[in-house]
Amino acid sequence: MKSLKITYIALLSSLAVVFGYIESLFPLPVPIPGVKLGISNIVILFALIKMTRRDAFFIMLIKIIVCSVLFSGINSLIYSLSGGILSFIAMVTSQKFDLSIIGISMTGGVFHNLGQILAASLLLCSFSPFYYLPVLCVCGLFVGAAVGILCNIVISRLK
Repeated sequence: MKSLKITYIALLSSLAVVFGYIESLFPLPVPIPGVKLGISNIVILFALIKMTRRDAFFIMLIKIIVCSVLFSGINSLIYSLSGGILSFIAMVTSQKFDLSIIGISMTGGVFHNLGQILAASLLLCSFSPFYYLPVLCVCGLFVGAAVGILCNIVISRLK
């Protein structure tokens, strides 16, 4: 059974990395820095719903590390990790409130942006990155809703 679990983690991590690569090829044509579609987060959300939290956390870490090293550079690792970890904590917490998958995803989208703004603020020793927060929160809500809807579709088709 342990090898089957490792295989699922490896497959989902690989899928998340592939989605991350595809996402890096097509940046959104918006004037706001850091806004992405987040399609690789469908895999993380799926793992959070269908697997253990620990497994989902490992998949998230693998995706962030591999995508940062291969596609966006080591500097983005700090932002991705801070956003990913805070987002993951928020999604796990929101599961306890019986939110829908879409609600959990929207929570994750907003907190991912908050984590990145916190990291930028600490690195720059300035509160100026917080000026982006309202716009990024709105974007996080929309992208989170889209990711949640797509994850719902995937889960319903895999039953």
